[in-house]
Amino acid sequence: MVGNTPGVLTDATADIAMLLILGTARRAVEADRLVRDGKFHGWEPELLLGRDVSGAVLGLAGFGRIARATARRALGFGMEVLFSPRPPGDRAVSDEELGEFAGKVRQVPWEELVERSDYLSVHVPLSDQTRHLVDADVLRRMKPDAILINTARGPIVHEAALVDALRNGVIAAAGLDVFEDEPRLAPGLAELPNTVLLPHVGSATVRVRSEMARLSALNAVAIAEGRTPPHAVNISAGQ
Repeated sequence: MVGNTPGVLTDATADIAMLLILGTARRAVEADRLVRDGKFHGWEPELLLGRDVSGAVLGLAGFGRIARATARRALGFGMEVLFSPRPPGDRAVSDEELGEFAGKVRQVPWEELVERSDYLSVHVPLSDQTRHLVDADVLRRMKPDAILINTARGPIVHEAALVDALRNGVIAAAGLDVFEDEPRLAPGLAELPNTVLLPHVGSATVRVRSEMARLSALNAVAIAEGRTPPHAVNISAGQ
């Protein structure tokens, strides 16, 4: 029997997705390093020019809880939000299912999402179908000034292909909170200046980690007592 902690980290992870969008767009890590290294000599008209977020197109690969929370934040920044619910396949999502997002976001096929997004943010579970969903071919079809964001699972992105794309200007930048072979990084990734790399901190707030611990304890006690845990992943295992 296995239990998990569903729904707890939705907002915290969406916050990290927006942090990576803003951080890569405005080159925040490069700017911080420049100041710390004593290389800031005053305002310059072309110093660390970045990219706009407001008015840009955010493409969401997947449209579950975290993607929806990210969409809510992006709309507050004036972004145009497109989504593909279950790439690489498609299914129609009705306005009723969209709820608060009806008329505010637009569903497009996966191929169109890849080609139109200024920021492509990954929000799908890892499966045989989504492993290396973002590969060299997808990266080549993205805009040359596009930015890739991944807060989902590392192996969804072919990391070696991403390093090559970032080195050669195939895409502009990437913001990652997860990695294909965590905690190891693909060779060359850490040396790239056009990346923001976080150590899997999507759920790293005091409130969220405390709630994850509480739910884990409830699951563990229930399993130890021979009961079905409140958040069972595989209910059939306890039958």
